[in-house]
Amino acid sequence: MKKFILYCLISITLFGLENNTTKVSSLENDPLFHADRDEGFTLYEAVNEALHNSPKINAQKQYVIQQNENLNAAEGKHLPVVNLSGDVGYEYRTSRDDPLATTNTPVTTVSKYKKTDLYLTVTENIWAGGSIQNSVNEKEAMLAMANYDYRDKVETLVLDVAQAYYNLVYAEISLKISEKNMKNYEKILKIVTIKEKNGAATKGDVNFIKANVENSKNALALRQKTLQDAISNYTYLLNSQNKSFLPYETSSTLYIKDLNSTLKDAQANNAKLLKQRAYIKATKYSFLATKGKFAPKIDLTINGETRNEFDIGTGQREKLNALLTFNYNLYNGGQDEALAARYLAKMREQRYLGEDIRRKLVYDIRVLYQAVTTLADSLKFTEKEVLSSRKVVNSYWISFQHGTQDLQALQLAQQNLNRAELDYANYKKDLILNNFRLMQKVGVLLDYIGLQGQMTQEELDQDFSVFWSYEDLQ
Repeated sequence: MKKFILYCLISITLFGLENNTTKVSSLENDPLFHADRDEGFTLYEAVNEALHNSPKINAQKQYVIQQNENLNAAEGKHLPVVNLSGDVGYEYRTSRDDPLATTNTPVTTVSKYKKTDLYLTVTENIWAGGSIQNSVNEKEAMLAMANYDYRDKVETLVLDVAQAYYNLVYAEISLKISEKNMKNYEKILKIVTIKEKNGAATKGDVNFIKANVENSKNALALRQKTLQDAISNYTYLLNSQNKSFLPYETSSTLYIKDLNSTLKDAQANNAKLLKQRAYIKATKYSFLATKGKFAPKIDLTINGETRNEFDIGTGQREKLNALLTFNYNLYNGGQDEALAARYLAKMREQRYLGEDIRRKLVYDIRVLYQAVTTLADSLKFTEKEVLSSRKVVNSYWISFQHGTQDLQALQLAQQNLNRAELDYANYKKDLILNNFRLMQKVGVLLDYIGLQGQMTQEELDQDFSVFWSYEDLQ
C-alpha cells in the first residue's frame, strides 16, 4: 500500500512536469522561444523612435546643413557682387567776394545746400586660376562627406537599437528557460523528498537536488538582472519609458550572398569608406584651389554714380566707370607654396588612411561572414539537440518513475536540456545581431530597415526667418 501511494504521488508530479514542455517538431513554433506579448514596437518602429529622439542624429543633421550652406556660399562666388550705397544730407559751402574788387571790403558767405548721392557697384571675377570652381568642388565633396557621416551615424544607431531590441527579447526568453529549469528541479526535489521519507532515496540525494535548486535560483536572479539592464538600455536609446514600446519580434531575414559579392557590395556602399573617399576628393580640390594663388586674378568692376544738387542749380549729374582690375602676387615669403605642400601631404595622408579603412573593412566582413555562416549551422544543430534532449528527459522521467533510472542521470539530462535551450536562444540572437553588423559593413542595413541614408532637400532648405528666432539664442 505504501509503495502504491508513493507511485501515485510521483506520477502526479511527473504529469505536471511532462505537460510543462510543449511538444513541437520545430522550435520556430515553440512559444518558449517567443515573446510573451504579441504586440508592441517592431524593430522599424523602435529605430524611428530612437532616430527622432537622438540628439546626436539631430546634431549631425545641422552639420550637414552647414556643409550645404558652405556649398551655396562657394557657388555664389561665380556670380557678380552688387553693392548699392547712398548719402542724403546737407552741405555747407563758404565763399568770399573778389578780393580785387575796388568796391567794398570782401564779404565771406556761408551757404547750406541739400545733397543726394547714389552709388551702384557691380564686381565680377573674370579669372582666378580655377580657384573658385575648385573651391566649389571641394565644398561638394565636403557635403557628400557630411552626408556619408550622417548615414554612418544613423547606421550605428540602428545597430545599437537592434542590439538593445533583441537583447531585451532574448533576455526575456532566457528568463523563461531558467524559470522552467528551476521549476523542474523543484519538482525533482519534491519527488526525491517523498522517496527519502519512504526510504527509496538517501539524504545525500535530497541535498544534491537542493544544491541544483539553489543553483537554478541563482541563475534565475542573474537572468532577471540581465533583463533589467536590457530594459534600461532599450528605454535609454528610445528615450522613452512607455511600456507599449517594448519589443516582440524574435526573427530577422538573413543577408544571403556569397563572400565575393558581399565584398564587392561593401566596396561600393560602405558609409565609412565612401566618407573617406569624399574626404580624399575634398583635399584634392583644396590642393587644386591653391593653384589660383599662382595665377593672376582679373576682376571687372562697374561703378555708377548719381548726384543731385538742385539747390545750387547744378541739377543731376551721372557718372559710369568700367574698370578691369589685374592683381598678380609676385612674392609673399613662400606662403602659397607652403599651403599647397600642406594640402598635398594631407591628400596623401587621407589616401593612406583610406587604404587602412578598406583593409579593415575586408577583414571585418570576412570575420562576420564566417560568424553568420557558423552561427546558422550551430543553430540548426542546436535545434536538433534541444528536440533530442527533450525526448531524453521525458524518457528518463518515465524510467525514473518506475525506478529504472537513477537520479544523477535524470539530473544530468535536465541540465543538458537547459543548456541546449539557452544555447539555442543565444545562437539565434547572436546570428541576428551578427547579420545586422554584416549588413552595416556591406552598406545595406538602412535599405533592409526601410530608412533613408541621406537628408532630403526639404530638410536642407531652411526658412531664413528661423535664423533670427530669439528662442534659439537662449
